[in-house]
Amino acid sequence: MSEKDLEKIRMEKVRKIMMLQSMPKEVIHVHSDGEFADLIQKYPDKIIAIDFWAVWCSPCMSFAPIFERLHEEFHQEFIFAKVNVDETQIANRYGITGIPTTLFIEGGKVIHKVVGAMNYEMMKNILLKLRSN
Repeated sequence: MSEKDLEKIRMEKVRKIMMLQSMPKEVIHVHSDGEFADLIQKYPDKIIAIDFWAVWCSPCMSFAPIFERLHEEFHQEFIFAKVNVDETQIANRYGITGIPTTLFIEGGKVIHKVVGAMNYEMMKNILLKLRSN
């Protein structure tokens, strides 16, 4: 292996370490269209899992701890965000008519959509599948 190859490997490791350090430690709560746009721009090469929910939605409340658990397990690979549909018009922009809905966005594009509250294992399987693509 040449010095040039070793340097490439070192630089890739540094890049990965820097990305891990910049990953959010908490679920991001988006309260405005501007915050949402900033989130999409800040992580163009990461998959962002976005839970669209509302306080008055019982299925949303039962799904919330599952979403938190997924964040705890996958926070080094995915960005997790929550959008309260009563605070912004973001849900309208994505044609969301039922909640909870989880969108998976990468590079500003929706790559997967789940409508309804799903159990932990089903959501985990979706993340594992998206991770391997």
